Amino acid sequence: MLREDYILAWIKRYVQWLLEIVGAVKAEDHLAAARRIDQLLRLLLDVGPDSVTRLTDGEILARLALGDPPALVQERCVVIAVALQQLGLICAAQGQTDASRDCLVKSLHLALGLRLRGAGALAEHAPGVDTLLDQLRPHALPPHTYAALMLFHEQERRYGRAEDALFALLDALPDEADPLEMGLGLYRRLAALSDELLAAGGLPRPEVEEGRRELEARLARLRRPPSPAGAA
Repeated sequence: MLREDYILAWIKRYVQWLLEIVGAVKAEDHLAAARRIDQLLRLLLDVGPDSVTRLTDGEILARLALGDPPALVQERCVVIAVALQQLGLICAAQGQTDASRDCLVKSLHLALGLRLRGAGALAEHAPGVDTLLDQLRPHALPPHTYAALMLFHEQERRYGRAEDALFALLDALPDEADPLEMGLGLYRRLAALSDELLAAGGLPRPEVEEGRRELEARLARLRRPPSPAGAA
C-alpha cells in the first residue's frame, strides 16, 4: 500500500510539472518553462538541458530506471518525452536549430517506445508521434528513427506510412543490406493480410508486391560480386 501511495504521489507531482511546463511554453514564458525543465532533467537524469542530448537513448532509459519502482519508469519516460519536446520548442523559438532538432528527436524516440510498449497512467500527456513529426518536418531524421517509425506505423495499421518510413531508411542507408532485409520482412508480413486491411492502411496489395520486387532487385544488385577489372 505504501508503494502504491508513493507511486500515485509522484504521478500527481509529474502531472503538475508537465502542465506548468506546457502552459509556460504556450504563454511564451520560456524562462519559467526552462527552469522547471532543468529541475526535472536534473532530478530524473542527473543532467541539465545543455547536456541531455549527449545521452544515448539507452542511457536515458537506464537512468530513468534507477532507484524507484519499475511502475514509475514508464511514467518517467512520458515526463522526459514532454520535457524534451518543450525544450525543443524553446530552442526553436530562440533560433537554436540543431539543439531543437536533437531534443525533438529524443522526445520522438521516447514517444515511439511508449506507443510500441503501451503507455501507463500519464499516457494522455505523452507527446503525439504525429505532432513530433510535424515539428521535425524541416529536419532529416537518423536512420534508426525511420526504422522505429516503420514498426510504429505498421503496428498502427498505417501501412502506406510504414512503407514511406522504410524508403526514407533506404535512402539514408542506400548501400546496406540490413535495411533491405528489414523491408522484405515488412512486405512478407503485409502479404499475409487481407486485401481489405491493406487498402484501409493505404497500401493496396499491388503496391505491396511492387515494393517487394523492388527490394529483392536492390538486394540482388547489392550482393552481386563486382566485375573483374578490365571486363567488358
